[in-house]
Amino acid sequence: MICIHYNNGRVLQGVVLAFGDRLVRVAVKGSDDAVEFRLINQVWVSEDCEVVKLELADEAAPVESEEIDLLETLLRFELLPVSIQRVM
Repeated sequence: MICIHYNNGRVLQGVVLAFGDRLVRVAVKGSDDAVEFRLINQVWVSEDCEVVKLELADEAAPVESEEIDLLETLLRFELLPVSIQRVM
C-alpha cells in the first residue's frame, strides 16, 4: 500500500501496479482509473502537474522484499537506474 500526500492536505491510498525509470503507476482506492506519478527534479509530480509526496504505508501488501527495496530506493530519490517493475 502507498500513501499519496497532496499539498492541500488530501491523502489517498493506493496499490502500486508498476514502478521504475522515475515513474510510479498506482491504482488509487475508490477510483476506476490508475494514475501515474513522475519524479522530476527530485519531486514527485501527478498527471495534473501537482507536487505530491509518496510513502509506503506500514501495512504494505506482501510482495517480494527485492521489489520493496527497489520501490523504497525510487521513493527516496536515489536516482539509480531502476528498470520498470510490474507488481500486478
